[in-house]
Amino acid sequence: MRRPLFLVALCLVIFAAIRLKIGNCEPGGAGAQTLGAVYMPTVIGQVYQKEDQKIYLKSVFLVISKPSEGSKDSDDSEQLIPIKENLICELAQDQSLQDIPLGSRVRVGGNFVSFSRASNPGEFDQAVYYQSLGICGRLREARLQSLGSAYWPLREGVFRIKEYFCQRLYCIFPEKEAGTMSALLLGERGGLDQERKDLYKRTGILHILSISSLHITIIGMSVYRLLRRMGLPVTPAALAGSAVLLLYGCMTGFGVSACRAIGMYLIRMLGEVLGRTYDMLTALGVMAALMTLWNPFYLQNAGFLLSYTSLLGIGVVYPGLFPEWKTKKLGQAVGVSLSVTLASMPVQLWFYQEIPVYGIMVNLLVIPFMKPLIITGLAAMLIPGLELLGNFDCMVLQGYDILCGFFHSLPFCTWNPGRPDLWQVTLYYGMLLGTTAFARWYRTASVEGPWTKFHQGKWDRMKSDQIKPGRVKAAGGAVSGRIFGGQKARRRKPGLYAGGMVLAAVLVLNLRPGAVNRVIFLDVGQGDCILMQTASGQNYLFDCGSSSRKNVGRYVLLPCLKYYGIHRLDAVFLSHADADHVNGIQELLELGEWNGIRVEQLVLPAGAASADLGNIKTAQSGDGCSGWRQVLEAAENFSGKGPAIRYLAAGDTWECRTARFLCLHPAKDFPEGEGNAGSECIYVELIRDKGETLSPWTLLLTGDVEGEGEKELLRALKERKIHGVTVLKAAHHGSRGSTGREFLEQAAPAAALISCGRNNRYGHPHEELLERLAEQDVRILRTDHSGAVIICFRKNGVEIRSWLQH
Repeated sequence: MRRPLFLVALCLVIFAAIRLKIGNCEPGGAGAQTLGAVYMPTVIGQVYQKEDQKIYLKSVFLVISKPSEGSKDSDDSEQLIPIKENLICELAQDQSLQDIPLGSRVRVGGNFVSFSRASNPGEFDQAVYYQSLGICGRLREARLQSLGSAYWPLREGVFRIKEYFCQRLYCIFPEKEAGTMSALLLGERGGLDQERKDLYKRTGILHILSISSLHITIIGMSVYRLLRRMGLPVTPAALAGSAVLLLYGCMTGFGVSACRAIGMYLIRMLGEVLGRTYDMLTALGVMAALMTLWNPFYLQNAGFLLSYTSLLGIGVVYPGLFPEWKTKKLGQAVGVSLSVTLASMPVQLWFYQEIPVYGIMVNLLVIPFMKPLIITGLAAMLIPGLELLGNFDCMVLQGYDILCGFFHSLPFCTWNPGRPDLWQVTLYYGMLLGTTAFARWYRTASVEGPWTKFHQGKWDRMKSDQIKPGRVKAAGGAVSGRIFGGQKARRRKPGLYAGGMVLAAVLVLNLRPGAVNRVIFLDVGQGDCILMQTASGQNYLFDCGSSSRKNVGRYVLLPCLKYYGIHRLDAVFLSHADADHVNGIQELLELGEWNGIRVEQLVLPAGAASADLGNIKTAQSGDGCSGWRQVLEAAENFSGKGPAIRYLAAGDTWECRTARFLCLHPAKDFPEGEGNAGSECIYVELIRDKGETLSPWTLLLTGDVEGEGEKELLRALKERKIHGVTVLKAAHHGSRGSTGREFLEQAAPAAALISCGRNNRYGHPHEELLERLAEQDVRILRTDHSGAVIICFRKNGVEIRSWLQH
């Protein structure tokens, strides 16, 4: 059996995955629950890492005060409860990070906040990510109450050296380049320019900013080989190289990729000392088994999975599918890059929902400059007098920007089929590994198997009979193929079959379930955001904004669109101009084109058309029209053909093949200055079958309508005899002043969706509204409890799914 240790390690990784699945290990375990039950807790722990204005504590104990009669010792009046996970303490601004050395025991008090679960499709899951790092939560505005005298001199010294080097980088380079070089050399990403980070990500080279195998090879192997050339024996040289790398790992924070790379280097040095051959796949398997058995949550960490699948692509896919490409450097580079992309593709789609189409070409042009970039950067940082080398690094980084910008401007820069299901990922890897195994078998059987030996025997007989090689007549007059020393068999390459299988595997990831009428009420906190997909392929967005969550357009809406593979919004409807309904739309218009999202038209209520657009565009932030001003400016700044601007009034209708839409409010003459009362209200009929033998499912979207606006809406419902609505979007986040009893009696909804923030300062939803809904026997759906609510309107029924409970 080849690589038995690798197979054992693979079984251990599978065991860790089963343990994670069966063990029901939920993010934010006992530590989060214990700390979350205490208001402004006090904790004791040991500092093991620090950055910016944060300290990381391990061996954490929660301090609980208890009454103690007549006790003079304060320790007797306190109880220490151990917390299994680690903790982040975000220090108050007046607290000094430099006064807290690594390894010291500290007593800290602050306001505990647990990490949030992803409450929307495609949203980054803080809880799962930090659980993979063994961290249960954070203390905000933390204040140091006491500090122990013992600490780790070596670790603290390394930290101070890192701070010194970071300052040197900012002295050598301009700020933007200094932030990039700090991330590249020291693992310090706090100063990384966001625009450059997004550009690298969308062109497939963000991995160059991670401390990984390239750094380890340059630093560790350089030290080892230098000492060996100086005549030092293998063992001392290996120990010295390992010590340097461990110190470098301490300096850069021992990220997931760095842990994997350093661990594999240590295994390689162990092989050098023992005189054993180093096998990359075996070392990779051993490190994967050790890390996942230590913390199974690594299997949910994007960095961990990308790091390991990339090396599996180099170690398994590349020698299986592209062995002939090794003969030329360009072919080798293309084969390695393509293998890494194939191996990591499902992971990228799972976590980021998109693949950089030109990533292979960009990496071919970028990777050759990485080694000189790192070497010159290290030299400029470490050696005074060599700061001029930083000019070369600046030129390289600026060249990267130009190169990435060029490829990003090309059509089809990214492939975004949406997030694949687990069965698609499983089938893809099965097909990829099966194709790799088939290619290996076919190649071996063709060159060394009985088929080749048969033809070689025929050639030997032909030579003995002095028959000239060429086309030989077989028995019965048939003409055999050209035979030349078994070369026919050797020319039988599996490339065509393997290429077809790999293409089929990629197409598996592109499969999407059948289209269905679906409405997603996104959890944006205190605000509204509704995404509608029709069974005929149209995509509509109704509002997007929040007053309690920042950047909902970037961090909630765009990830959701990518999750479902949506590249085009046929229309974006804005009910009214309040920030909690439009600020996410503004971000969408600013970032949508960059992310490959096309907005065809903006639909505003009729009152906006009658307003003075010049005044709207020049309105100040405190004016009622400021929301329209910001959205219209973002639409005007849209490069190329921006979205068309449309206005909607009561009575306007439109339809697609599987849905019909009717605007019920406001009328053309309804005053724009009425605010919430002038909210755009839309009635939707979702067709259940083509013959329309079944009544359609219905949806009523009401924005923040209240007061006089709700009276007008009620009048429209009565005039059009609209009754028995399937789903009602409760107006104004569940305010007591909206969705009155008479309105509910007329609409008679089966379910009502309330979009509001958790523990919001307005007290939404108000009890009065909840009581009115209960009286009407209406099922209540709330984004503050369930996260995003996804409603699928199928022919035979309505399926309601809560994202936090899926």
